[in-house]
Amino acid sequence: MNFDYYTYHIGEHYLSALINGDYSGLTDQEEKELTAFIDSLPVSGHFDYLYESADIRECEISGLLNNTIDVRLYFQPKEATQ
Repeated sequence: MNFDYYTYHIGEHYLSALINGDYSGLTDQEEKELTAFIDSLPVSGHFDYLYESADIRECEISGLLNNTIDVRLYFQPKEATQ
């Protein structure tokens, strides 16, 4: 089975919610931003992160400068499902 992925740079404080579904460390506003981000994704799939990718740059969820982690959204390409 072949998988493809998209890579996103997100603030590390979003990781627990994105990977484990644990929103307890997020504010109400951050929860809304994360939900809007997930709803805007082009495909559904499985998230994983690249631990060694930490860097300070713009978070693709909040648009703010953050200590970010690269996360990958893995999905099965349509041609692979046919």
